[in-house]
Amino acid sequence: MRRDLGNEVEFMTCMWFDSIDAIKAFVGEDYSVSHVPAAAQAVLLRFDARAAHFEVLDRRAQ
Repeated sequence: MRRDLGNEVEFMTCMWFDSIDAIKAFVGEDYSVSHVPAAAQAVLLRFDARAAHFEVLDRRAQ
């Protein structure tokens, strides 16, 4: 997702995982650490160091 904020642009990425264990397999045991690849870090002014996790209540077929 993207939104313009005057002289900046904010991006938000939503990632879907089947379980907390799947997240840990992707980012490590401390699964609330944000996954921001080095190439992305190099061009970002700032980014959230911690990720927020939400439970999906309703998932419909696409």
